[in-house]
Amino acid sequence: MTFFNPKEEVIDIELTPEGKKALSVGRFKPSYYLFFDDNVLYDAASADDTAEHQNNIEPRIQEETPTMKTLYSFSEASEKKSTISEPNTHDKYFSLASVLGTSELSSEKFPRWDIRMFGADGPTINKSAEFMTSSFGTTRIPQVDVDVKFKTAISYESLDYSPIKEDPNLSSTTQADGSYICVEPRTILMQVLEKYSVFEKENFDIEVFLKETESLQNVDTSSEIDSYTQLFFKKDMPRVVEGILIDEPAEICHDLDSTYVEYYFDIFVDKEISEGIREVVTNKPKTQSRYISDMEDSVSTSGFEILDIYSQVVPDDACPVDECT
Repeated sequence: MTFFNPKEEVIDIELTPEGKKALSVGRFKPSYYLFFDDNVLYDAASADDTAEHQNNIEPRIQEETPTMKTLYSFSEASEKKSTISEPNTHDKYFSLASVLGTSELSSEKFPRWDIRMFGADGPTINKSAEFMTSSFGTTRIPQVDVDVKFKTAISYESLDYSPIKEDPNLSSTTQADGSYICVEPRTILMQVLEKYSVFEKENFDIEVFLKETESLQNVDTSSEIDSYTQLFFKKDMPRVVEGILIDEPAEICHDLDSTYVEYYFDIFVDKEISEGIREVVTNKPKTQSRYISDMEDSVSTSGFEILDIYSQVVPDDACPVDECT
Protein backbone atom coordinates (compact mmCIF):
# COMPACT_ATOMS: atom_id res chain seq x y z
CA MET A 1 0.00 0.00 0.00
CA THR A 2 1.48 3.35 -1.11
CA PHE A 3 0.44 6.98 -1.24
CA PHE A 4 -0.38 9.06 -4.30
CA ASN A 5 2.25 11.44 -5.59
CA PRO A 6 0.09 14.57 -6.07
CA LYS A 7 2.62 16.06 -8.51
CA GLU A 8 2.56 13.14 -10.93
CA GLU A 9 -0.48 10.93 -10.24
CA VAL A 10 -4.17 11.76 -10.57
CA ILE A 11 -6.10 8.49 -10.76
CA ASP A 12 -5.34 4.85 -9.97
CA ILE A 13 -7.46 2.02 -11.40
CA GLU A 14 -6.99 -1.57 -10.23
CA LEU A 15 -8.90 -4.77 -10.90
CA THR A 16 -10.02 -6.72 -7.85
CA PRO A 17 -9.26 -10.46 -7.69
CA GLU A 18 -12.83 -11.16 -8.84
CA GLY A 19 -12.43 -8.67 -11.69
CA LYS A 20 -9.24 -10.37 -12.83
CA LYS A 21 -10.98 -13.75 -12.82
CA ALA A 22 -13.89 -12.41 -14.84
CA LEU A 23 -11.49 -10.76 -17.30
CA SER A 24 -9.54 -14.00 -17.76
CA VAL A 25 -12.65 -15.87 -18.96
CA GLY A 26 -14.16 -13.01 -20.97
CA ARG A 27 -16.94 -12.17 -18.48
CA PHE A 28 -15.68 -8.75 -17.39
CA LYS A 29 -18.34 -6.30 -18.59
CA PRO A 30 -18.45 -3.17 -16.39
CA SER A 31 -21.74 -1.31 -16.71
CA TYR A 32 -21.73 1.30 -13.92
CA TYR A 33 -19.56 2.94 -11.28
CA LEU A 34 -20.03 3.96 -7.65
CA PHE A 35 -18.63 6.70 -5.44
CA PHE A 36 -17.21 6.30 -1.93
CA ASP A 37 -15.98 8.76 0.66
CA ASP A 38 -15.06 6.50 3.60
CA ASN A 39 -11.49 7.86 3.47
CA VAL A 40 -12.64 11.47 3.94
CA LEU A 41 -12.96 13.19 7.31
CA TYR A 42 -15.36 16.07 6.75
CA ASP A 43 -15.49 17.32 10.32
CA ALA A 44 -12.17 17.48 12.17
CA ALA A 45 -14.03 17.77 15.48
CA SER A 46 -15.00 14.12 15.09
CA ALA A 47 -11.31 13.19 15.42
CA ASP A 48 -9.83 15.44 18.09
CA ASP A 49 -12.61 17.78 19.31
CA THR A 50 -10.83 20.71 17.69
CA ALA A 51 -13.00 23.38 16.13
CA GLU A 52 -12.19 23.91 12.46
CA HIS A 53 -13.03 26.96 10.40
CA GLN A 54 -15.27 26.18 7.46
CA ASN A 55 -12.84 27.68 4.94
CA ASN A 56 -10.11 25.27 6.08
CA ILE A 57 -12.06 22.07 5.39
CA GLU A 58 -11.67 21.96 1.62
CA PRO A 59 -7.88 22.55 1.47
CA ARG A 60 -7.33 20.07 4.32
CA ILE A 61 -9.19 17.32 2.46
CA GLN A 62 -7.93 17.91 -1.07
CA GLU A 63 -4.47 19.40 -0.60
CA GLU A 64 -3.08 18.63 2.85
CA THR A 65 -4.24 15.04 3.48
CA PRO A 66 -2.20 12.24 1.82
CA THR A 67 -4.31 9.85 -0.26
CA MET A 68 -3.61 6.14 -0.38
CA LYS A 69 -3.69 4.26 -3.64
CA THR A 70 -6.44 1.80 -4.52
CA LEU A 71 -6.96 -1.12 -2.15
CA TYR A 72 -8.24 -3.93 -4.35
CA SER A 73 -7.90 -7.00 -2.12
CA PHE A 74 -9.69 -7.29 1.22
CA SER A 75 -8.82 -10.77 2.48
CA GLU A 76 -5.72 -12.82 3.12
CA ALA A 77 -4.34 -15.09 0.45
CA SER A 78 -5.14 -18.14 2.58
CA GLU A 79 -8.82 -17.14 2.57
CA LYS A 80 -9.13 -16.89 -1.21
CA LYS A 81 -10.94 -20.13 -1.96
CA SER A 82 -13.35 -18.60 -4.45
CA THR A 83 -14.05 -19.75 -7.97
CA ILE A 84 -15.42 -18.03 -11.05
CA SER A 85 -18.98 -19.05 -10.19
CA GLU A 86 -18.62 -18.53 -6.43
CA PRO A 87 -16.75 -15.34 -5.50
CA ASN A 88 -15.06 -14.85 -2.14
CA THR A 89 -17.78 -13.70 0.31
CA HIS A 90 -15.44 -11.34 2.11
CA ASP A 91 -14.40 -9.48 -1.04
CA LYS A 92 -17.87 -9.44 -2.58
CA TYR A 93 -20.06 -8.31 0.30
CA PHE A 94 -17.84 -6.69 2.91
CA SER A 95 -15.49 -4.62 0.77
CA LEU A 96 -16.51 -1.28 -0.69
CA ALA A 97 -19.73 -1.50 1.30
CA SER A 98 -20.11 2.20 2.23
CA VAL A 99 -21.23 3.46 -1.17
CA LEU A 100 -22.66 6.97 -1.41
CA GLY A 101 -26.43 6.94 -1.74
CA THR A 102 -28.94 9.39 -3.15
CA SER A 103 -31.43 11.43 -1.16
CA GLU A 104 -34.64 13.03 -2.29
CA LEU A 105 -33.84 16.50 -3.63
CA SER A 106 -36.92 18.08 -2.07
CA SER A 107 -36.08 16.83 1.44
CA GLU A 108 -33.38 17.77 3.94
CA LYS A 109 -33.79 14.50 5.86
CA PHE A 110 -31.62 11.42 5.59
CA PRO A 111 -33.19 8.35 3.95
CA ARG A 112 -34.59 5.93 6.50
CA TRP A 113 -36.42 2.63 6.64
CA ASP A 114 -40.06 2.22 7.66
CA ILE A 115 -40.73 -1.48 8.39
CA ARG A 116 -44.07 -2.77 9.67
CA MET A 117 -45.34 -6.26 10.48
CA PHE A 118 -48.98 -7.31 9.95
CA GLY A 119 -51.38 -10.13 10.73
CA ALA A 120 -53.17 -11.61 13.73
CA ASP A 121 -50.63 -12.84 16.26
CA GLY A 122 -48.14 -11.49 13.76
CA PRO A 123 -44.38 -11.27 14.05
CA THR A 124 -43.00 -8.51 16.24
CA ILE A 125 -39.81 -6.50 15.90
CA ASN A 126 -37.68 -7.40 18.88
CA LYS A 127 -34.74 -5.06 18.44
CA SER A 128 -32.84 -3.16 15.79
CA ALA A 129 -29.29 -1.96 15.25
CA GLU A 130 -27.58 0.35 12.80
CA PHE A 131 -24.63 -1.98 12.21
CA MET A 132 -23.97 -5.61 11.32
CA THR A 133 -21.02 -7.25 13.02
CA SER A 134 -19.29 -10.41 11.82
CA SER A 135 -15.87 -11.99 11.54
CA PHE A 136 -15.34 -9.76 8.47
CA GLY A 137 -15.75 -6.59 10.51
CA THR A 138 -18.51 -4.09 11.21
CA THR A 139 -20.65 -2.89 8.33
CA ARG A 140 -23.25 -0.14 8.45
CA ILE A 141 -26.19 -2.29 7.38
CA PRO A 142 -29.30 -1.84 9.59
CA GLN A 143 -30.32 -5.02 11.40
CA VAL A 144 -33.85 -5.87 12.54
CA ASP A 145 -34.55 -8.91 14.70
CA VAL A 146 -38.08 -10.29 14.33
CA ASP A 147 -39.80 -12.75 16.68
CA VAL A 148 -42.17 -15.20 14.96
CA LYS A 149 -44.56 -17.53 16.82
CA PHE A 150 -45.52 -20.89 15.30
CA LYS A 151 -48.48 -22.97 16.45
CA THR A 152 -47.37 -26.49 17.48
CA ALA A 153 -49.00 -29.58 18.87
CA ILE A 154 -48.13 -33.16 19.81
CA SER A 155 -49.50 -35.81 17.46
CA TYR A 156 -49.07 -39.53 16.80
CA GLU A 157 -48.46 -41.46 13.62
CA SER A 158 -51.33 -43.78 14.51
CA LEU A 159 -53.86 -40.93 14.33
CA ASP A 160 -55.87 -40.43 11.15
CA TYR A 161 -56.05 -36.72 11.74
CA SER A 162 -53.80 -33.89 12.92
CA PRO A 163 -54.78 -31.57 15.80
CA ILE A 164 -53.66 -28.57 13.71
CA LYS A 165 -53.12 -27.76 10.05
CA GLU A 166 -49.80 -29.52 9.71
CA ASP A 167 -46.89 -28.97 7.36
CA PRO A 168 -44.86 -32.23 7.21
CA ASN A 169 -41.77 -30.29 6.17
CA LEU A 170 -41.82 -28.40 9.48
CA SER A 171 -42.75 -31.26 11.79
CA SER A 172 -40.19 -33.02 13.93
CA THR A 173 -38.93 -36.57 13.57
CA THR A 174 -41.01 -39.38 15.02
CA GLN A 175 -40.05 -40.67 18.47
CA ALA A 176 -39.97 -44.31 19.64
CA ASP A 177 -43.55 -44.14 20.95
CA GLY A 178 -44.83 -42.82 17.62
CA SER A 179 -45.23 -39.24 18.80
CA TYR A 180 -43.92 -36.16 17.06
CA ILE A 181 -44.36 -32.40 17.15
CA CYS A 182 -46.43 -31.06 14.27
CA VAL A 183 -46.07 -27.43 13.18
CA GLU A 184 -48.66 -25.28 11.48
CA PRO A 185 -47.33 -23.19 8.57
CA ARG A 186 -47.81 -19.47 8.69
CA THR A 187 -47.36 -16.35 6.59
CA ILE A 188 -45.06 -13.50 7.58
CA LEU A 189 -46.31 -10.26 6.04
CA MET A 190 -44.22 -7.13 6.23
CA GLN A 191 -44.23 -3.74 4.54
CA VAL A 192 -40.90 -2.09 3.75
CA LEU A 193 -40.68 1.55 2.71
CA GLU A 194 -37.61 3.69 2.14
CA LYS A 195 -38.44 7.30 2.90
CA TYR A 196 -36.70 10.47 1.72
CA SER A 197 -34.92 8.71 -1.14
CA VAL A 198 -35.32 8.74 -4.90
CA PHE A 199 -38.55 6.93 -5.80
CA GLU A 200 -38.29 4.80 -8.94
CA LYS A 201 -40.28 2.04 -10.60
CA GLU A 202 -38.01 -0.64 -9.09
CA ASN A 203 -36.79 0.30 -5.62
CA PHE A 204 -35.55 -2.88 -3.96
CA ASP A 205 -33.24 -5.81 -4.55
CA ILE A 206 -33.74 -8.84 -2.29
CA GLU A 207 -30.81 -11.02 -1.26
CA VAL A 208 -30.96 -13.92 1.20
CA PHE A 209 -28.03 -15.21 3.25
CA LEU A 210 -27.64 -18.25 5.46
CA LYS A 211 -25.98 -17.30 8.74
CA GLU A 212 -23.93 -19.96 10.45
CA THR A 213 -22.15 -19.54 13.78
CA GLU A 214 -18.97 -21.44 14.63
CA SER A 215 -17.77 -21.71 18.21
CA LEU A 216 -14.04 -21.49 18.86
CA GLN A 217 -12.72 -22.78 22.16
CA ASN A 218 -9.26 -21.92 23.42
CA VAL A 219 -7.60 -22.75 26.71
CA ASP A 220 -8.76 -19.62 28.49
CA THR A 221 -11.33 -18.03 26.18
CA SER A 222 -14.13 -18.96 23.82
CA SER A 223 -15.53 -17.01 20.91
CA GLU A 224 -18.02 -17.29 18.09
CA ILE A 225 -17.50 -16.47 14.41
CA ASP A 226 -20.41 -15.77 12.07
CA SER A 227 -20.21 -16.71 8.41
CA TYR A 228 -22.67 -15.76 5.67
CA THR A 229 -23.48 -17.82 2.57
CA GLN A 230 -25.63 -16.30 -0.15
CA LEU A 231 -28.66 -18.32 -1.25
CA PHE A 232 -30.00 -18.12 -4.78
CA PHE A 233 -33.52 -17.77 -6.17
CA LYS A 234 -34.66 -20.21 -8.80
CA LYS A 235 -34.73 -18.55 -12.21
CA ASP A 236 -37.97 -17.82 -14.03
CA MET A 237 -38.39 -18.37 -17.74
CA PRO A 238 -37.96 -15.04 -19.58
CA ARG A 239 -41.13 -13.54 -21.06
CA VAL A 240 -39.27 -12.28 -24.13
CA VAL A 241 -37.22 -14.76 -26.18
CA GLU A 242 -35.32 -13.56 -29.27
CA GLY A 243 -37.47 -10.45 -29.40
CA ILE A 244 -40.77 -12.39 -29.24
CA LEU A 245 -43.19 -12.04 -26.30
CA ILE A 246 -44.24 -15.41 -24.89
CA ASP A 247 -47.77 -15.53 -23.46
CA GLU A 248 -47.21 -18.32 -20.95
CA PRO A 249 -43.52 -19.16 -20.48
CA ALA A 250 -42.76 -22.74 -19.57
CA GLU A 251 -41.75 -23.30 -15.97
CA ILE A 252 -38.13 -24.24 -15.39
CA CYS A 253 -37.72 -27.39 -13.31
CA HIS A 254 -35.22 -26.94 -10.47
CA ASP A 255 -33.69 -29.59 -8.28
CA LEU A 256 -33.88 -27.51 -5.12
CA ASP A 257 -31.12 -28.06 -2.61
CA SER A 258 -29.83 -26.12 0.39
CA THR A 259 -28.27 -23.44 -1.87
CA TYR A 260 -31.73 -22.17 -2.96
CA VAL A 261 -33.98 -19.77 -1.07
CA GLU A 262 -37.06 -21.84 -1.96
CA TYR A 263 -35.51 -24.82 -0.15
CA TYR A 264 -36.30 -22.98 3.11
CA PHE A 265 -39.28 -20.73 2.33
CA ASP A 266 -41.09 -18.81 -0.43
CA ILE A 267 -40.89 -15.03 -0.81
CA PHE A 268 -43.68 -13.13 -2.59
CA VAL A 269 -43.73 -9.40 -3.30
CA ASP A 270 -46.39 -6.93 -4.44
CA LYS A 271 -48.74 -8.48 -7.02
CA GLU A 272 -47.49 -11.98 -6.16
CA ILE A 273 -49.16 -11.70 -2.73
CA SER A 274 -52.75 -12.94 -2.67
CA GLU A 275 -55.39 -10.27 -2.17
CA GLY A 276 -56.79 -11.92 0.96
CA ILE A 277 -53.42 -11.61 2.72
CA ARG A 278 -52.89 -8.03 1.58
CA GLU A 279 -56.17 -6.85 3.10
CA VAL A 280 -54.67 -6.70 6.59
CA VAL A 281 -52.28 -3.89 5.64
CA THR A 282 -53.50 -0.61 7.12
CA ASN A 283 -50.72 1.78 6.12
CA LYS A 284 -51.31 2.42 2.42
CA PRO A 285 -48.35 3.96 0.56
CA LYS A 286 -48.98 7.30 -1.04
CA THR A 287 -48.74 7.88 -4.77
CA GLN A 288 -45.27 9.15 -5.62
CA SER A 289 -43.64 10.64 -8.69
CA ARG A 290 -45.22 9.47 -11.97
CA TYR A 291 -45.80 5.95 -10.69
CA ILE A 292 -49.03 4.75 -9.15
CA SER A 293 -49.30 1.59 -7.09
CA ASP A 294 -51.29 -1.03 -8.94
CA MET A 295 -52.48 -2.23 -5.54
CA GLU A 296 -53.05 1.13 -3.91
CA ASP A 297 -56.03 -0.28 -2.05
CA SER A 298 -53.93 -3.06 -0.58
CA VAL A 299 -50.20 -3.26 0.04
CA SER A 300 -47.82 -2.78 -2.86
CA THR A 301 -44.79 -0.52 -2.54
CA SER A 302 -42.95 -1.29 -5.75
CA GLY A 303 -45.38 -2.75 -8.29
CA PHE A 304 -46.21 0.35 -10.25
CA GLU A 305 -47.69 1.39 -13.58
CA ILE A 306 -46.78 4.53 -15.51
CA LEU A 307 -49.55 7.08 -15.70
CA ASP A 308 -51.04 7.75 -19.14
CA ILE A 309 -50.62 11.52 -19.32
CA TYR A 310 -52.84 11.66 -22.41
CA SER A 311 -55.85 9.96 -20.83
CA GLN A 312 -57.32 13.10 -19.25
CA VAL A 313 -60.48 14.52 -20.77
CA VAL A 314 -59.80 17.99 -22.20
CA PRO A 315 -62.81 20.31 -22.67
CA ASP A 316 -63.58 21.53 -26.16
CA ASP A 317 -62.88 25.09 -25.08
CA ALA A 318 -59.59 24.63 -23.27
CA CYS A 319 -59.32 28.32 -22.40
CA PRO A 320 -61.54 31.37 -22.73
CA VAL A 321 -61.37 33.19 -26.03
CA ASP A 322 -59.99 36.33 -24.46
CA GLU A 323 -57.06 34.34 -23.03
CA CYS A 324 -56.13 32.45 -26.21
CA THR A 325 -54.36 35.31 -27.94
